[in-house]
Amino acid sequence: AVVSTQSTGEHYRALADRVPGLEREVEGLREKEGKLVEEIRKLHHEVDEVTAQQPPSVHQYKVIQQRVQGMERAHASKVEELTATVARLEKEKVKVVIADEHVVKKYKEQLIEKNLQIEQFQTELDSIISLCMELQTQGVVLPKRGKIF
Repeated sequence: AVVSTQSTGEHYRALADRVPGLEREVEGLREKEGKLVEEIRKLHHEVDEVTAQQPPSVHQYKVIQQRVQGMERAHASKVEELTATVARLEKEKVKVVIADEHVVKKYKEQLIEKNLQIEQFQTELDSIISLCMELQTQGVVLPKRGKIF
């Protein structure tokens, strides 16, 4: 019974040692999220400026605006999921003594999935930026205004 208790204690100490790494991953994801939110704001600002300068029939800008809005909705959903994951992680950190290895694995998988989603989100933003740059090379002027959202 003593050996079993020791190995169980070591097992839970190992789990507890993993928590700071997961917290660092969460912090990194939060930083990445902040950068992506700022990029969305800038893109939204540029779309608003272009829309104000161009007739409403400029289809490409409406497409960009719709994509940005869709991305914002998806981002808000991902933020809620990430917040819930962080909240669950905080609860599990308090209960790490009774935690099980599958809980840590589950959170790691969720964090990896969220990271992939953020990378996909970044790719989508990059394609919008690329489209804006291509439109600029075609002579479309993207004006600068002070309004954001």
